Order: sequence, then structure tokens, then C-alpha cells
Amino acid sequence: MKNWCLSILLTWSSLALASVTDQDLERWGATWDSLVPAGAYDFLPDEFDMDLLQDPDFQAKLNDAAQQMNPELNGTEIELVGFMVPIETLGDEVMTFLLVPEAGQCVHVPPPPVNQTILVDSAVQPVDLVDLYQVVKVRGRLLIQRTETALAESGYLLRLQSFEQVDLGFEIAPPPGADGDRF
Repeated sequence: MKNWCLSILLTWSSLALASVTDQDLERWGATWDSLVPAGAYDFLPDEFDMDLLQDPDFQAKLNDAAQQMNPELNGTEIELVGFMVPIETLGDEVMTFLLVPEAGQCVHVPPPPVNQTILVDSAVQPVDLVDLYQVVKVRGRLLIQRTETALAESGYLLRLQSFEQVDLGFEIAPPPGADGDRF
């Protein structure tokens, strides 16, 4: 995926608190990248234009690549940092949620590729509902399991073992009223 997630996380690193290190950011970015099997996007040229983006064959290749999961990760323990998109809640507790690499995905912008969308099962230990722009860290056993939700399709299931909010030391939420649902 050409480390697009890593570049976002590394941008944050210059502003992050000392508790989040550059090594943390690199590790988390590499974990997001590892969800995509090696070679899935090898067809991408170094440069492309609107004609290529609108080409149906190219779009089909993009869609096919987005559906590929990394079989080497099935059953492994992983740690990821991302953003919560609640799916099933009970009051202020979240039983299941999607973990996505960028804030607002599935709600304000289209969902990420299936191989970059993780359904997190927290029913055994529900977690507190957090703002869509709050960075969270999850750890657990990752399984390849496709799940269709009302908001997006996920390619992985994470059996949650630990959950925490991550303070990057700065606000990443848009100003009040900018996204239509914050006051």
C-alpha cells in the first residue's frame, strides 16, 4: 500500500507526546500495511492520471486488490492504532466496532478497502464509546473473517484483549460545526 498509513502516522509523530514514540508510529503503520498481502497492489504505476483512474479495468484491479487478505496474519496477535466506528452499542458501551485507519471513514467519507477494515469484537469486555476523532489502540487475535455491516464490509475480525485511548498530544477533530455533527 506504499506506506500511506505510515506517512499519516509519522506526520503526527512530530506533534505527539513523549509517550508515543516514533518507533510506536512506525510499528503501527507497518501493521496496517501488513494487512494487505505482498504484491496486491504491484500493478499500480508510479504515476497515473484521471484517464487511468476512470478506466474500468484499472478500477476492477483496485477492487480485486482491496478484497485480498493476508493469510499469514490469520490467528496472530496484533496491536493496531486507528479510529472507532461503533456498530453495536449498549448505552455508552460498545460491543462491536469497526477499526479504520483514518478518522471519519464509513461515516463522513467512504469506507476504506475491505483489507483495511477490521471488525472488533468487544462483547466480552465492552469498551467506552469514544469520539470518532479519538485515536484508539487495540490488541487481540486477528482472524480473516468477512463481515457485512450497515456501514462497511470488513475483511478481518479482531477478538479484543485490550483497548485504550491514545493521546497524541493535539486535537485532530475538526472545529465545532465543521463536520455537521459536533457542537
